[in-house]
Amino acid sequence: MQIKRITKVAMFAAILSVLSFVSIPIGTVPITLQTFGVFLSGLVLGGKEGALAVLVYILLGAVGLPVFAGGRGGFEVLIGPTGGYLISFPIAAFILGKCVKFNNKILDMLIVILCVFIIYAIGVPYLKYVTGMDFQRALKIGMIPFIIPDIIKAATAYFISVEVNKRINIRL
Repeated sequence: MQIKRITKVAMFAAILSVLSFVSIPIGTVPITLQTFGVFLSGLVLGGKEGALAVLVYILLGAVGLPVFAGGRGGFEVLIGPTGGYLISFPIAAFILGKCVKFNNKILDMLIVILCVFIIYAIGVPYLKYVTGMDFQRALKIGMIPFIIPDIIKAATAYFISVEVNKRINIRL
């Protein structure tokens, strides 16, 4: 891998780590800027590098660095209630990076919103499984309060990435 690509991946893993510290604990699943960082990684770096940046971030947290929401770290976070969301992040970044082409805003925004729901499609069942709660409760705790904020974060990441890609053409 080229030095330029390694640097971009490391930079976005660091950005994601910093954004994760912005956390509002509202229960089992906090409101964070993690998803904003995930969306930005995929949209700015592209599919492979965006997903790799998110995987590096997850690996840093898994080995114990306090990079996850609320300054937490360790493998137990990955197997805890929010682990499914973390597992979904590289998938969402990859899909965004591969599918968003920046030439049709409506289609691009549909893909961005789809990725919000991909995160829920993995995170909510995982939350249900780990906690033992019923599916309706898992939706109520792990998705409903976050839909609007996550769509806003995703749209914001899209519009920021349009400008970043226009100005510095970071994608190779």
